Amino acid sequence: MVFRQIGTVLLAALVCAASCTGSPGETVAEPKPVNEDSLRHVSQVDSLMQRLSVKEKVAQLFIIEISRFPDKNTKEFQKMLVENYGIGSLILMKGPVKQFIDHVNQLQAASDIPLLVAVDAEWGAAMRFPEYCPYPRQALLGRMENRADLMYQMGRNVGRELKDLNILVNLAPVADVCADPYNKAESQRSFGGDPDLVAEYAAAYMKGMQDEGIYACGKHYPGIGDSYVDSHYALPVIKHSREHLDTVDLYPYRRLIEEGMEMVMIGHFCIPDIDSTGVPMSISRECIDQVLKKDQEFKGVVITDALPMKGIARGKTALKANLAVYRGGADMILMPSDVIKTIDAIADSVSTGAFPIEELDAKVRKVLDLKARAGYFDEGFSAQVTDLDRKISEALTRDTALVFKMEKAMAESSKPKIRAWGRDRTLLLDRK
Repeated sequence: MVFRQIGTVLLAALVCAASCTGSPGETVAEPKPVNEDSLRHVSQVDSLMQRLSVKEKVAQLFIIEISRFPDKNTKEFQKMLVENYGIGSLILMKGPVKQFIDHVNQLQAASDIPLLVAVDAEWGAAMRFPEYCPYPRQALLGRMENRADLMYQMGRNVGRELKDLNILVNLAPVADVCADPYNKAESQRSFGGDPDLVAEYAAAYMKGMQDEGIYACGKHYPGIGDSYVDSHYALPVIKHSREHLDTVDLYPYRRLIEEGMEMVMIGHFCIPDIDSTGVPMSISRECIDQVLKKDQEFKGVVITDALPMKGIARGKTALKANLAVYRGGADMILMPSDVIKTIDAIADSVSTGAFPIEELDAKVRKVLDLKARAGYFDEGFSAQVTDLDRKISEALTRDTALVFKMEKAMAESSKPKIRAWGRDRTLLLDRK
């Protein structure tokens, strides 16, 4: 369905606010130019907000998992969530891309509001879809010397791959600072132990994707790089001082935020020097409200790491974990279980005043703004993916040429070499 409802009253009010003068005798600054696209997006979001029920608003915050080869019952359940509840977003996991696209096309056709589609593509679409050319992992890319230009081009190429699939959110770049290249928990996902290099390469990758119309998401805030515990399986505890965090782990995020990062993922790990209560950062108001939003002045979308991970899920029911991340300040909830119970529980809490309606509205507006700026509500927009074989072929040509340049840059670098693991050139060598 196309949403082209331009609120003329709202437009007029916004234009007036940007250009009206002050009180008599007061010197008034020259009015700033009004961005017509921004006005249109505000109007589109406002129109949607007026017609959504509380439950439909809550549903816009959820990102449900789409796995390869779902059975008939799973597909029907996901379609029901889209049609009856208005789920807002999808994340595609690992498998043949054509299997995903057929199912996603059906869900988009069933959705009243177009679905925002996300993926983990830290080292390109090949991280999830075997039809594409894999880029080296971040730890190997960090061995390139002064080649932010190649990282930017990688961002452009990956951005084109994803946009071809109508995937407009990449849960990347990883901005974790990891000094040990053999730290199996995090090292392959980090550009290295130098916060300046991590910031430079992550920002270049982000800008490349953004220039192709992709929303980048820095992760794992506020920095899990030095943990030897994998938060997929347990809750890491990082005992860095706040001074160390400010100068090392938080530095890349400061750079990304300054350069316009739209989304940030909060990790499931504990940092006592940020929140002494021992809760994961993903449910810590101290981390999200104080450090991220106030200290680092982040205005964008806050997303959780995946909810099935043991760093958040251990000792909690799915419902309690979902409510905890909502209460903690996250705007989008990634891969939750018990979706229907959670929607009902949040909506009930809003109706009783336990969760402020103003906070819910602010979260939903952020999500809808992503869709508006992507053109989802413009006349003629289609969420359907077509002509996939040609797009994959063109991507393989682009990516293969760039990977060759990257490997050459790594070979010519004066930095210490890290050999690849076996035949997979994207992996580090296992030290054993």
